[in-house]
Amino acid sequence: MKRYLLDYLVSLIIVILMMALSYFMADAFQTSRQFIYGMLVVEGIGCLSLFLYDFLRKHFFYQDLHNKLTHLDQKYLLNEMLERPRFYEGQVLYDTLYQANKSMNEHLAEYERELTDYKDFIEMWIHQVKTPIASLSLLLHHEHNQKALTQLNRIENYTSQVLYYIRSQSKTKDYLIKEVNLSDVVNHVLVRNKDDLLAYGFDFQIDPLDVNVYSDAKWLEFILDQIVSNAIKYRKEHPVLKIYTKEDQDHLSLMIEDHGLGIKASDLPQVFKNSYTGYNGHIESKATGMGLFIVRKLCDALGHQVSIDSKEGSYTIVTITFGKHDYFIN
Repeated sequence: MKRYLLDYLVSLIIVILMMALSYFMADAFQTSRQFIYGMLVVEGIGCLSLFLYDFLRKHFFYQDLHNKLTHLDQKYLLNEMLERPRFYEGQVLYDTLYQANKSMNEHLAEYERELTDYKDFIEMWIHQVKTPIASLSLLLHHEHNQKALTQLNRIENYTSQVLYYIRSQSKTKDYLIKEVNLSDVVNHVLVRNKDDLLAYGFDFQIDPLDVNVYSDAKWLEFILDQIVSNAIKYRKEHPVLKIYTKEDQDHLSLMIEDHGLGIKASDLPQVFKNSYTGYNGHIESKATGMGLFIVRKLCDALGHQVSIDSKEGSYTIVTITFGKHDYFIN
C-alpha cells in the first residue's frame, strides 16, 4: 500500500489541491458551511473509493503474478498461467509478455530444427565413416601393422563417443530395453578390443557371464567398450583385466576390474563430470574426459547405476548395477 501511495503521490497532491480550491471558491461565493463540508466529504469519499478500487484490482493481479513467478520452475510459462487483467496497464504488460513469449518460442523452435538437422548430419557422417574405418582395419590386420591398428581403434572409439554423446543428449528415446545376455555383450567388446589387449599382454580373468539383464545391447556394448578402453589406456606392466558379476535378490552387478594406474582419491568424485581428465588425463595427453561422462549419461537413461572404486597405483573397479524388478521388463 505504501509503495502504491508513493506511486500516486502526484495524483494525491493534485486531488488535495483541487479540494482546497473547491473550498476557497465555495467560500468566496458565500456558500453555506454545511454545503461546503458536505461537498468536501463527498469529493473525499469519491476520490478515496476510486483510489481504493484501482489499488485492489492492481494489487490482486500483481500479487498473483508475483506468486506464480516465485513458484514456477519454468518461468517462461508465466504468461500461460495468468488471466488477462481488465485494467489498461495490466493488459499492456500481459500483451507484452505474450508477444515476448511467442517470439522466444518461435526462436526456440527454429533452433531445435537446426539442432536436429545438425545431429542427423553428424549421425549420418559417423555411420558413413565407419565403412572406411572397417575396410582400413581389415587391411591393417592383413599387413600386421599393430601401431596403425591401435591408432585406428582410437579413431573408431572417438567417433563412437560423438555418436553416443548425441544420442544421450537427445530427448527421444533411441534405445530398446529387453533381455540381453551379458556373455554375448562382453564377448563383443573383447573382440572389438582384442588387438590392443593382446598387443599389451593383458591377463584375462573372465568369470562365467551367462546371465541375462534388461538393457539395450548396443548402448551397453558402448558403455563396456569405454571402460575397457580406459583399462587399456591407463595400464601398467603385466596388465590384468577381470570381469565378473555379483548378485543379490534385487540387483545384479557387473564388475570390470583392472590392475592399472588407478585413480587419485581426489579425482574419484569428479570422474563422471563432463571433460574432466584428472591426474591420469595429464599423463595421457590424448584424454578427452568424455568417455565416463557419456557412460554415466547412458546408464542414467537406461536405469542402470554406475560407480567406480579405485586405489592409485593399484586397481580400478567399475561397477554397473542392473535392476531385477518387473518394470524393467515392461
